[in-house]
Amino acid sequence: MLIMFTMKKKIFLLFIVHIFLLGCANNPVLLGISELEWTSYSPEKQKSLLASYNQAAKERKKIIKEQGNQKLGNEFLEVTVFDGKVMFPPSFINWQNYKPVKFTIFEGQCSDIAIEHQSDNDSKTKLGVCFYDNVLYLDPIYYDLTKKNGTTTIHFSPLWLTGFTYKGISSSGYVRMNNVTIEIKQREESPNKT
Repeated sequence: MLIMFTMKKKIFLLFIVHIFLLGCANNPVLLGISELEWTSYSPEKQKSLLASYNQAAKERKKIIKEQGNQKLGNEFLEVTVFDGKVMFPPSFINWQNYKPVKFTIFEGQCSDIAIEHQSDNDSKTKLGVCFYDNVLYLDPIYYDLTKKNGTTTIHFSPLWLTGFTYKGISSSGYVRMNNVTIEIKQREESPNKT
């Protein structure tokens, strides 16, 4: 009798975990899609988007994990994003103001940069960025493998060495930047630095 009760308990727990995981997997917020848009898709389209998201997320996690195991290049960018608007989860419907953000990214690195709502400290989103082969990639689409690095690319300019400001930048990825300003300054880490 005790064995039967324990077995039922284990099955019940497995069922709960399975339901929880299904709920997480079907969360359109992870993909940067509004609930309204998500419900307009057929189950086949939803399944396809989730499969692409899972593959892109797996590849991105692998890249980030590998970064920890290798020496990144000496070149890095100091990037500031300000002005304009972005979209925040869970609605992804209206562009909203955000607090300016400054970050550093090394050649060969990908990172998720936290962006906070300008007036609501509890509302946050993440801006995916990668810096490969002197190209800064911004705002990936997490369910489109062709845009997994970013929907907006900014190619190297010699002006980066002294600092350059790009105005009116927009994207179609997770945060959907709208008319933002991006300052980029390229630096090189001193080889003597430990």
